[in-house]
Amino acid sequence: MKLLKHFLIAIFIWGLSLFPIQVKAQVCRCTANLKNDTLVIQNSKIERKWLWNGGDIIAYSMKDIQAGKTIFLNSSGPSFVSGDNKFERNIDFKITRLNQDIFNPAHLEVEIVNQYQDMVLKRVFKIFEETPAISCDYYLKYSVLFQKSSNQQKVDGTEGFINEKSTSGKLHQDIYFIQDKHWKVKVVSFKDATDVNDNLVSEREIMPYNRGENMIGNLLFANDLVNSNSFFILKEAPNAGSQINYPSYDYSVTNQEISVAFSGFPLQSSSDDWIKGYTITTGTGKSEQDCTMALRTYLKNSINYNSKAYDMVMMNTWGDRAKDGKISERFILKELEAAQKLGITHFQIDDGWQQGLSANSSVASGGLWGNFTAENWKPNKERFPNGLDSIVQSAKEKNIRLGLWFNPRYTDSYKNWESDAKTIVDLYKRYNIQYFKIDGVQIDDKLAEENLVRLFSNVKLETNGAVFFNLDLTAGVRGGYFSYRWAGNLFLENRYTDWANYYPFHTLRNVWMLSKYFPPEMLQLEFLNKWRNANKYHANDPFKPSLLPFDYIFATTMVGQPLAWFEATGLPREAFDFAPLIDTYKTHMAAIHQGMVFPIGEEPSGKSWTGFQSINGDKGYLIVYRENNKSERALLKTLFEAGQRIKCNSVAGNGKDFTSVVNERNEIEFLLSNKNSFAMYEYDIL
Repeated sequence: MKLLKHFLIAIFIWGLSLFPIQVKAQVCRCTANLKNDTLVIQNSKIERKWLWNGGDIIAYSMKDIQAGKTIFLNSSGPSFVSGDNKFERNIDFKITRLNQDIFNPAHLEVEIVNQYQDMVLKRVFKIFEETPAISCDYYLKYSVLFQKSSNQQKVDGTEGFINEKSTSGKLHQDIYFIQDKHWKVKVVSFKDATDVNDNLVSEREIMPYNRGENMIGNLLFANDLVNSNSFFILKEAPNAGSQINYPSYDYSVTNQEISVAFSGFPLQSSSDDWIKGYTITTGTGKSEQDCTMALRTYLKNSINYNSKAYDMVMMNTWGDRAKDGKISERFILKELEAAQKLGITHFQIDDGWQQGLSANSSVASGGLWGNFTAENWKPNKERFPNGLDSIVQSAKEKNIRLGLWFNPRYTDSYKNWESDAKTIVDLYKRYNIQYFKIDGVQIDDKLAEENLVRLFSNVKLETNGAVFFNLDLTAGVRGGYFSYRWAGNLFLENRYTDWANYYPFHTLRNVWMLSKYFPPEMLQLEFLNKWRNANKYHANDPFKPSLLPFDYIFATTMVGQPLAWFEATGLPREAFDFAPLIDTYKTHMAAIHQGMVFPIGEEPSGKSWTGFQSINGDKGYLIVYRENNKSERALLKTLFEAGQRIKCNSVAGNGKDFTSVVNERNEIEFLLSNKNSFAMYEYDIL
């Protein structure tokens, strides 16, 4: 009897251990289930399968549901390998439906928690409706992070077959075994710190060989040359060199496997706390172009993108290099009047509105930078003796939304994040100011990264998502393009005519290159007062801003969020003649940004025919630029299919209505009579 009792208890415990295998959940059209030792996560666009393997999951396949094509990953080992740190058991498995909140749209999560010899790993897979990609968040609990063991093979001229398929002794966060050996791999790397960088996108393409090759970049495309399958891997992390505990590369690639290197975790931690690493997202497509579409869909669908929050024609006076020398109640009130005449929607008071003047102040030496206190963030008593009330009232009357500059305290890894969050929340509650430019960020360690996330998250929670951040990418060690998409948009560049380093075609080139992989509607793009400092440029410089029409300069920013980087009161009278263009643009900007915006034509060079296409089903927009080019006609390669008939209606610029049939090279001919001119068309596929 006693033996029978023990036997029944054992059977009961064994049954409990099988319970997760029967769990199913669904959100919208996303599903997940674990059955017959196979984990399946899918929606209407993508399906991924893993062999359960007791919880130590092994990637099995990735399917493009619409194309009906499956990539078999030829799995020979677990997805997560931590060197000699052996897997022990699965601790938890659950599938959870999550409704939309202020951080995420509604989605499905699959959580797997595993015990390893010296650590605990939690993986949280996320899938969103109608999105051909699945992401995975990584969390670890540990005391000391594992070290990568040496697997260096001698290359001394002696012949022998080098085979690095085995993962024994290796270390990787995720791995993809590729069944067919004929693949082409492209890795895309990005740069920020735009004060010193002006070439922001680099691509490297290889044909993988037996021996592993380490590659640097946030984004990888893999293209099967035999079966025309493609997939991408996105590492949602800061750019190379800014990542925590960066191993000097992001991917290791052979003709048999692609592995994602570990980064994002400090070497030492408290074993009691979850430490979040960088999210890894994978998606599929029939081709690399399809994969870029899938990536764009994911980048938009995985955040609460709202045109009412994102769309703006913002003005910030710092671009005229007076720094904070003019900042005062009287000056700002006059600027708001001029901004209204131009059609500006948002006005941001940069550094100098606050009581504690910064190290960049024009009137103070040895000012603050990264060590502001709560008292420093009161309105400056001398410059704003009445506080900001009159400024807020004037902006409200003019239907202009206000923003402020803010520099969080980075001392001691942002340990004062709660105080800084309270300061922003109090400013929002006191003045209803919703836009904050975050400057001076320096993420030197994991704690700084975590505390910065806490700051942004707390402000969002306390304001019910009303506060929107403009995240400066111009200097320091910052989050890059993918880390904080949920928090707001990215302030891309500081350029100044005072230093003769502002060229509109450089800004156009940067957004043209970025828009292939990143939504340009999440970027603030500057346009400057072209009449200032013409004498600072060489007399024979054909690209100096003073030679370009002001409406053309503005048009170079229209696929992003235009940033008027000047003092409106310093503009000549003729500048206000282009206000109708801004008004026209504002009627179309939400529709432009609602589509998927990609570059078309040639790379901007100052002498190219170039542009963008915003795709939204059978409708969309084309924005075409004729730079300083001799030809008034040009064939531009588009994203239309050969043979399609396209009707284009001119809505701004110098173009005329036309209808065209796309040629076999996917090109359309455009006509612009003048150099340095543009046309914006609304199109229909007939």
